[in-house]
Amino acid sequence: MTNRVCEILNIEKPIIQGPMAWISTAPLVAAVSNAGGLGVLGVGFAPLEFVVSQIEETKRLTSKPYGINTVMIPELLDPTTEIIQRMHPPVIYADTLANLDPELCEKYFKLWHDAGCKVIVKVSFISDAVIADQTGADIVIVKGWEGGGHTTIEATTVLVPQAVDAIETPVVASGGIADGRGMAAAIALGAEAIEMGTVFMAAEETLVHPNVKEAVVNAGDMETVITGYYSGEPCRQLKNNLSDSLIETETQNAPVEVTEKIKALAESSLKKAMQDGDMENGAVMAGQIVPLVKEVKPSLDIIDTTILECKERLEQIQKFVF
Repeated sequence: MTNRVCEILNIEKPIIQGPMAWISTAPLVAAVSNAGGLGVLGVGFAPLEFVVSQIEETKRLTSKPYGINTVMIPELLDPTTEIIQRMHPPVIYADTLANLDPELCEKYFKLWHDAGCKVIVKVSFISDAVIADQTGADIVIVKGWEGGGHTTIEATTVLVPQAVDAIETPVVASGGIADGRGMAAAIALGAEAIEMGTVFMAAEETLVHPNVKEAVVNAGDMETVITGYYSGEPCRQLKNNLSDSLIETETQNAPVEVTEKIKALAESSLKKAMQDGDMENGAVMAGQIVPLVKEVKPSLDIIDTTILECKERLEQIQKFVF
């Protein structure tokens, strides 16, 4: 399945593992890269010493390309770039939710390219996809609202074809994809690769509390919810006591008070789930596709099964008679 994404990233299979805090650590990232995809460390807001240690551990576990994520926030970019220039990870994955700054993009994309890195940018708005394309991104991921974690209000099926029409850079589809059927749909929409996150939460190599994997594989339909609309940072997660409290806080407080109250409720919520196994007061940021994740499997099986099923679906489409 060689294509532009595989050629740019020097990977064998057009599947990117989405970076997730407390989840996408070196063992998972290396397993995905060793399986032929692109593993990405979820270290966007992590302490710098943790970023360094995770890069070192990933390099120990794989000789294949991997990525680290950062967030397009000015105060994070300089210290992250110092690590990039010193340690030369093959791929930089720039996360943004909205309002990409062209000047920041031009400055840091050049610095990262000069360090020998490829640059992936994840966006949720077509205007940001255009900015990423025009300022030198090698690959643009467009994420629909179906995905877990930070999200917006447009679907992957809406965003992908718009992005393909708007930019020259290869487009990767993200949000609501967990198997080969979703991959085939993404390709039909014009994407050249997919990103998956939720399905890798249940990968064997993912070092999270067993309760997290159990919650993911047992989740059913309509069991995710979006919180944070009033704070300006909407986020999709599994329903639990935490999400109920967040929504109640949003609906019962004036907008000016919401952000601080939500911050207090959500502080350390990821750690509560991922490390401590608290499924009621911790955040499990799974996407709408979580009901399709039925078992814990090795990353290699997740990737190869997805590609095999995708090929089968595309062959069936070719035989379809209109």
